[in-house]
Amino acid sequence: MLKFRCAPMERVRIGFIGVGARGQLAVNRMAHIEGAEVVALCDFIDDNLDASVAIVEKAGGAKPKTYLGEAGWRAMCESDSVDLVYVSTDWLSHAEIAIYAMECDKHVALEVPAAMSVADCWRLVDTAERKQRHCIMLENCCYDEFELASFNMAKEGLLGDIIHAEASYIHDLRERISSNDQGHRRWKNWQVEYMATHIANFYPTHGLGPVALTLGLHRGDRMKSLVSMSSRGVGKAEEFRGTMNTSVITTEKGRTIMLQHCIALPRPYSRSFLLSGTKGYIQKYPVPYAAFAPNSREVLAGEECLVLAERYRHPFVEAYKAKGVELCGTRWIDYTMDSRLIYCLRNGLPLDMDVYDAVEWSSLVELTEMSALAGGAPVEIPDFTRGEWDRYQGFEFAMAK
Repeated sequence: MLKFRCAPMERVRIGFIGVGARGQLAVNRMAHIEGAEVVALCDFIDDNLDASVAIVEKAGGAKPKTYLGEAGWRAMCESDSVDLVYVSTDWLSHAEIAIYAMECDKHVALEVPAAMSVADCWRLVDTAERKQRHCIMLENCCYDEFELASFNMAKEGLLGDIIHAEASYIHDLRERISSNDQGHRRWKNWQVEYMATHIANFYPTHGLGPVALTLGLHRGDRMKSLVSMSSRGVGKAEEFRGTMNTSVITTEKGRTIMLQHCIALPRPYSRSFLLSGTKGYIQKYPVPYAAFAPNSREVLAGEECLVLAERYRHPFVEAYKAKGVELCGTRWIDYTMDSRLIYCLRNGLPLDMDVYDAVEWSSLVELTEMSALAGGAPVEIPDFTRGEWDRYQGFEFAMAK
């Protein structure tokens, strides 16, 4: 499945499973992307289906077929009128739905994480390989403007050989955790309850995704092992077993990646995004910084660093940002992500992220817990490519000629 591609599709017929708050945003984006057609919707709540139908019709699309509940999503997957199943349900159902959809010969795009266990990660890989179907995890942060510029810098050698990287998901969600608001309560029912009974990095992909692509993981290097530790639960997170999780990953080439997760302390939002190489250094949070040999003490900070990033602006920003901002506001990277998915499917290209990305990043949920429960003991990270991780050297976004 490395660089896997399918025959080009003139139009991509999409069925959405899970059209609550996040799912409706995705429906709206796809309803405005050329070549994408929203043909089916499934949810457990009738009001969500009605709202999503209205979104599609407002955008000028035909009324999609609607399905209700578990029997409904299975029927949607079995339908011959759907090419791509787009999954925006709770974490614990992602893998089950994706596997069933691929068994029904559908391509799958699913929200993060793709799976919550290593066993389900292997099931995703096995099914995608056997059925020869795309399975992409929808990691929008890989399309962030700063991260894309940094990817260009790394590709052009500005950072040299990257030796260390840092990534995180630090987000003060204490209000959401304790809120009785109906929408927050639904979030709490499945997300917080999971966190209350596990001790891990529950949400590794936002920070790790852009770092992994830049480092070329399973494209010349791979994550080999990790150690992980979690703090005690405090304050708003007293119901959690661990408030802050910190993990260190080592790769086959001897690189290190520090990965953190915390949603229940009063800290500014951060995904860290730090790359440190033999020729230079760049980071996004909390303030953009860059420094380069031989004068690494001359730091480009704040606006100076952003000016540098502008010089390495990625073509995707020019192609998608204006329309994305018009449609999604500050979440324009979601529009870029979905636009790239449709572009690649319509042109018969490898997707930006493959099933191995999905499972490598998602497997860290269980693997960090295994290490943390063992007092920070090293844990091996599976090679989901079965030895093919160095067949290709470096990551590239596929483009039609």
